[in-house]
Amino acid sequence: MDNVGIDIKDRNILHVIYKNQEAEIKINSTTKAANIQKGIKQGCPLSPSLFNVYVEQAIRDIKQKLEEQMIGVVKGALYGCETWTLNKKDETALEAFEMWCWRKMEKIKWTELKTNEEVLDLVTEKRTLLNNLRSRRWHMIGHTLRHNEELHSLILEGIEGKRGRGRPRTCYISQVIKDAKVDSYKQLKDKAQDRESWREHLL
Repeated sequence: MDNVGIDIKDRNILHVIYKNQEAEIKINSTTKAANIQKGIKQGCPLSPSLFNVYVEQAIRDIKQKLEEQMIGVVKGALYGCETWTLNKKDETALEAFEMWCWRKMEKIKWTELKTNEEVLDLVTEKRTLLNNLRSRRWHMIGHTLRHNEELHSLILEGIEGKRGRGRPRTCYISQVIKDAKVDSYKQLKDKAQDRESWREHLL
């Protein structure tokens, strides 16, 4: 009751009302008194309200557990995402994975023909996977550009070598420059030196 905002005075009153409840159990001609440990009084005008409080808290607890499970799944899925280079196909696959997780959490079958928007309305959530990915990458890049660590420099600037056949893959540093809305690596590095400006630019 404390979790739903019922103060201590009202909780004490309810405790007195429900303390030492008894009921009579009658079997054939034998009657015996029994203490009631749980539940609400039948016929009590407070009972419907107390039942609603219990149900609402139970729903909140279930939703919290689902959200915690979702967070655990997302953390696992985004492991090492700070170094990922994504194209449009990758982003579409990640968004599809995010919706698959919500459908699994809510036990929604594909045969129910619910749209992604309907599923998100049901769980009162928005798509966050790609934004979380970009945010984590943005934090790492800012730290990297300010501290010039050797390993991170290799990740950002790449290793020299010959490119294989086929269409050029999206370059990591090019993607970062595009996200930062600047024209060059130098501008990107200069931008990272201002921590406040960098944080305000979070995607």
